[in-house]
Amino acid sequence: MKRIGIVVFYLLSGLIARAQDLTVIKEVNVISMKDSGVLRNKSVWIERGKITGINNRVPGNNRVCRVIEGKGKYLIPGLMDMHAHFFYEQGDHRNTNEKELKTMLANGLTTVRIMAGHPSYLEAREKVSRGEWNGPKLYVASPQMVGRWPWSPKFENFGLVTTPEEARDKVFRFKKEGYDEIKITFMVKKEVYDAIFEAAREAGIKVTGHVGPMVKLPWALKQKGQIEHMDEFIDMLLPDSSYNHGESVSDMNLWRQNAWATVPHLMEDKIPSVAQEVKKAGIYVTPTNYFFLSCFGSEQTEQYIKYKPDYPYIPEELLAERWQIRQRRLDMRIPESSLEKYRRIRHRLVGELWKAGVPLMAGSDSPEWFLVPGFSIHDELESFVKSGLSPYAALQTATVNTSRYLGTPGSKGMIDKDFDADLILLDGNPLEDIRNTRSIHGVLKEGKWYDRKTLDEFLGK
Repeated sequence: MKRIGIVVFYLLSGLIARAQDLTVIKEVNVISMKDSGVLRNKSVWIERGKITGINNRVPGNNRVCRVIEGKGKYLIPGLMDMHAHFFYEQGDHRNTNEKELKTMLANGLTTVRIMAGHPSYLEAREKVSRGEWNGPKLYVASPQMVGRWPWSPKFENFGLVTTPEEARDKVFRFKKEGYDEIKITFMVKKEVYDAIFEAAREAGIKVTGHVGPMVKLPWALKQKGQIEHMDEFIDMLLPDSSYNHGESVSDMNLWRQNAWATVPHLMEDKIPSVAQEVKKAGIYVTPTNYFFLSCFGSEQTEQYIKYKPDYPYIPEELLAERWQIRQRRLDMRIPESSLEKYRRIRHRLVGELWKAGVPLMAGSDSPEWFLVPGFSIHDELESFVKSGLSPYAALQTATVNTSRYLGTPGSKGMIDKDFDADLILLDGNPLEDIRNTRSIHGVLKEGKWYDRKTLDEFLGK
């Protein structure tokens, strides 16, 4: 009898283990991202973190597995944010990385690229990878390569590079420390910019980030690095390169009154040719349009900002600084006609880049200003649609496009056999209304199921 009991115990243990490994989402509408169609009333089978089948079979009552009811719901790949930061970089530098990762996951992010490296971010990447923390898979770019650092150096997420030699040393150092890409930001000279790329090619690591006024877009396109924010794109619309020294409202010039004075003179008919030049370079672009349009291109009311769903998640000690930054922007007294033209140009640039076939990637640049990681990716997707992209094309920016850039086109970004089970179950169809990406019923991250109650607990903490 004792031996029979032991056998039964092991059989039951095996069944329980298999139940934990095997999940079926039944009768769900699948938006696979292989094309813009919808596979109606399918069962998606998941085992050990991988999708094993998409078919019409419904698990029987005696099947040992977790069954998730998908009837009337929509399944999409997990979303990817290609430009995010942690609150740790701001204020008095409190480390809330673990909580923020849960906020990201609760908003459907299963992959996130952190865009200004720090040792604590590498630690977060490892803890998520080992399953110690709940959160999206992380890619961590290096500390920012800068020609000058104009702020307090208390939180060192930057590397000063004023000469080609310094640039080379930093590239190899950051590669050795385990960062996934090299990040360029402010005030980098052209010869230093070139040295970063030369060293990165030798080290076998990608380069991403800003294009500053000392480099300019045509020169940056020759290096074929991935460009954030559409930096220097707007400057290409000036009547000629002598106008305001060829500088308009890109990069740090957004804070300069004389740069805003160029906006009435920008030539919108140049936008298609700029898009074609970017297409010829064969690069990926992350516009981060919602950040620029909401923070610089509009004057949102205090009530509107406070009633956004992400406002309560901004650390209280940072709020005073946020409102001061907003007031500084309002004090610039930019004419509404210039703001309207700025908004129109940024939307048109995104639309023309898409029409030209430039691969666009979704990036939020949260938690700048009043943006919060996780929440703001949905604002960015909505911004893509406002720029003329179809809802399907907007979803591509946060799924298949990003996966191709990251080198994971056979495992992430689509719903297909043998792909990672990084999935979002939605109550509404995002192909009908992109805002339905917010209607999250549950999230699967590498096959682990987080229901709405669990996600709400993540947000509550």
